[in-house]
Amino acid sequence: GLFERVTRMATRLLASPLGRLAARRVTARATSASAPPAETRDSGDSEKFIKRYPLVARGSGVQCVMKARNVHDIRTDVPKAMGGTDEAPQPVELLLAALVGCEQATAAYVARHMSPRFRLKYVHFSVVGERDDRGATALPVHDPAPCAARLKRVTGEAVVHVRGPAETQARVDELARIVKSRCPVADTLNAAGTELDVRWRCAEE
Repeated sequence: GLFERVTRMATRLLASPLGRLAARRVTARATSASAPPAETRDSGDSEKFIKRYPLVARGSGVQCVMKARNVHDIRTDVPKAMGGTDEAPQPVELLLAALVGCEQATAAYVARHMSPRFRLKYVHFSVVGERDDRGATALPVHDPAPCAARLKRVTGEAVVHVRGPAETQARVDELARIVKSRCPVADTLNAAGTELDVRWRCAEE
């Protein structure tokens, strides 16, 4: 019948050199479409590089008490005008503290591995975070907020103190560039769309 004749023709076509070439191309395309991009594939070794940060917390009202790694106690509160007791930093203030603390730690690491080595002593940070309060407090809460609640901008300066002879501003700029790209907290804020406008400069000593 017709079905048998079509089946025999298809079998002969697939068995021919041209048919085998076409089949290989179709298979290659299907494999390419289903496989993830090379940069997203898990080599199987990436898990050993994952760093985790365990934290437990208990909140009551506008206050929260946390314990990091079951070792360090952390507290947050808000000012009295917002219904708190102002006995601990606000969460956003801790976010800024995390930023400068992480940048200091990253700077110490980067400085040790720069060539030639950057003789970093310490960094004096002075920063201000800015956000539009309507993003968090606009009423009614069931309606979309008129703007984003996240930090819009962090401004300030980082004054770099060194051991021994002064470093050039070009070297400080290089340190700052690497720190901003390697610091996990800075990278997280950048990805969230927060503008980090902190100027790094040499200390006048």
